[in-house]
Amino acid sequence: MNVWSLINEGVALFNNKKIDEAIEKLNQALGEIEDKNSQIQEQNDIQFWLGRCYFEQAMKAEGKESEQLFGRIVEHFQQSLEFAKQLADKQNSLQEQINAQFWLGVCYFKQALTAKGKESEQLFGNAVEHFQQSLEFAKQLADKQNSLQEQIYAQYSLGRCYLEQAKKVKGKESEQLVEQAVEHHQQQLSLAEQLEDKQNSLQEQIDAQSWLGRCYFEQAKKAKGKESERLFGQAAEHFQRSLEFAKQLADKQNSLQEQNNAQHWLGNCYLEQAKKAKGKESEQLFGQAVEHCQQQLSLAAQLADKQNSLQEQIYAQHWLGHCYLEQVKKAQSKELEQLFGKAVEHHQQQLRLAEQLEDKQNSLQEQNNAQSWLGRCYFEQAKIQQKWERYFDWKKQKIQGDLFGTQEGTQKEKTVIDDITTILAVLNIPPMELGSIPLAHYTSPSVCERLFGIVSDQTNDKTPVDRSKVSPMRIGSSTYMNDPTEGEGLLELLNLQDLELENKADCPVHNAFFTCFSSRVNDLNQFRLYGKENGVEASGCCLVFNKSGDWLKEPDVSASFKSFTNKQNEGFKEPIEADVAGSEDENLPLYQVAYIAYYDEYIAKEKCGKWLLNKNNQSFGIRLKPVGKNPSWHQFRIKKLEEALIELIEKSNNISDEDRKALEYIRYLFKDFAFRDEEEFRLLKIEQIGSDKIEYCPTTKSVYLPYADIRDIVDEVILGTNYEKSGKERKAEVFQHLMRKYYPNVKVSRSSLPINANPPIKKD
Repeated sequence: MNVWSLINEGVALFNNKKIDEAIEKLNQALGEIEDKNSQIQEQNDIQFWLGRCYFEQAMKAEGKESEQLFGRIVEHFQQSLEFAKQLADKQNSLQEQINAQFWLGVCYFKQALTAKGKESEQLFGNAVEHFQQSLEFAKQLADKQNSLQEQIYAQYSLGRCYLEQAKKVKGKESEQLVEQAVEHHQQQLSLAEQLEDKQNSLQEQIDAQSWLGRCYFEQAKKAKGKESERLFGQAAEHFQRSLEFAKQLADKQNSLQEQNNAQHWLGNCYLEQAKKAKGKESEQLFGQAVEHCQQQLSLAAQLADKQNSLQEQIYAQHWLGHCYLEQVKKAQSKELEQLFGKAVEHHQQQLRLAEQLEDKQNSLQEQNNAQSWLGRCYFEQAKIQQKWERYFDWKKQKIQGDLFGTQEGTQKEKTVIDDITTILAVLNIPPMELGSIPLAHYTSPSVCERLFGIVSDQTNDKTPVDRSKVSPMRIGSSTYMNDPTEGEGLLELLNLQDLELENKADCPVHNAFFTCFSSRVNDLNQFRLYGKENGVEASGCCLVFNKSGDWLKEPDVSASFKSFTNKQNEGFKEPIEADVAGSEDENLPLYQVAYIAYYDEYIAKEKCGKWLLNKNNQSFGIRLKPVGKNPSWHQFRIKKLEEALIELIEKSNNISDEDRKALEYIRYLFKDFAFRDEEEFRLLKIEQIGSDKIEYCPTTKSVYLPYADIRDIVDEVILGTNYEKSGKERKAEVFQHLMRKYYPNVKVSRSSLPINANPPIKKD
């Protein structure tokens, strides 16, 4: 078989999404090249299509694997570019160089989207450079229409680069980047108008108008007052033009899809304006937003592809629910019930539609999203009316469904599962409950440096910040925690210390892993206890999360227990096979820790929220700090926690083996009263020992689970008072300089808490 036949087979396999087979066939073609000096076109095509194949693989990969694949992709497209330059036919050479430059740009663009700080900026710069080259070559093509089309692709890509960059920065820099994006999309529009094929011209103008609208929309969200109004007006104008062009498309289904998209963005424009406006003006804008979302829903229902139609209807129902929920925040009391009712109705419709999706994973994701928004509705309603039952029932039912399936006890006779679910519902803190409460994680300077890829110990490194040396934040094993009785407090309360379970044996099958946070930011006691280096108190770093209220993702409660539930007998809901992609668990739920105290003469009764009697008539207390500033919600939670614990105590003599296993879900959410000042929250995961997800650290001689790359998650790093006195010759000024240069969105400050440094421990 000759080289061209092998190349064509490889391309056909690629088009049929048989990527591994395509790579094999293309490499076979490469091996058949006899004369490397004359078979330039063949080598160009092979390298180009190998790049495309690996690109498809990279889009599905995560972490290090993705990085390695992108490195390989760039190599193939670079080689394709070099061969393209050698082609004798000038026009063909230009076309092939355009193709290679464009895909090199796409490679860097895709990497830039997920990269952080300075690295992201550099990757966007690389992408822009290649798209710019592609544009310059496109202008030299002899075929005018082809030249126009290639220029359109390049201008679109340049606009996208600048817009995505703008989203990652703030202030003047963001404004300037959006202006550059607008300029390129304007060029895209101008070129699209010159295309001779009317339908193609319309399609390209729709795309250009839509992206111009999105540029102004992005600016408008950040602007204030009259400037914001003006920018929203410009955005709406472009989306309206996009809508008018979409109506002229000959392909009915494509026309419906493009109209649907335009209506969505028009709805968004008016919704964002309504949120900023007041009084009657706000009411009118909400009305316009709803109207466009209704149009979106109507168009979505007409799409012939049933699954696509369902997906688009889901989006429309979501935004309709969102519109009504936002209205609630500005409405008069007499209108509240009606608006809440409409918001709930649309999110329930969203849920029902999500259940009909054939893609199981996507269906579950969309159901979870709909459930989360229903929860938001109930939570907002409860806050206004100070009635918490409906919200708490929703929360409890969702957790029960996620973990235990449809098992339910009666109101008269609650099961152990009911009690456990109640405790989980009390202690689980989703984003809407956490709000913008800042949480702190205390760690050592060495660990802090590794989290940001800062190299301080090796003098031969070319750069002080190296992305290849960035480590994800860790979820540590409960075995190494400072509390030697971790996980035993609840069992002691229930008089189940001798609990004979497989995972309580000398060699446990499962272990609990968690990473801890405290509501006490820049706290002397926390600095003294955690993160110190060389025994020097307050030499560590305080990492502050959630200052803007955007840290937590919508949680998957079952994510904490997937490994554990997978091993349970019938009675537990079978978990979804697919876990969070990659090694990171960014959607783990957050739990507040409750503290158990036993009454004695030295503990003031007021220090605990509740004092109860257990079955041995021993008085015990539960301390749970309020989350947020709503006392009625806190009292409601305390009451529910009290009821569930009392019922568990009463049932502890007759707990079945299956129910005893279920206690694993909550035993790590309680600590001894002695640790109350920590005011702890934790991300928890139970993992099977021996799992591929567990990693070993040779430095600490311990095991852990990777959590997440936190470089774009942390809001602030507070350096301890004695940061420079740990014996490592660290300088706060150097750390601040590197952070400001590479991670400008992370604030760096220094603690001035009054504490002297202990001298570093000298090692023999």
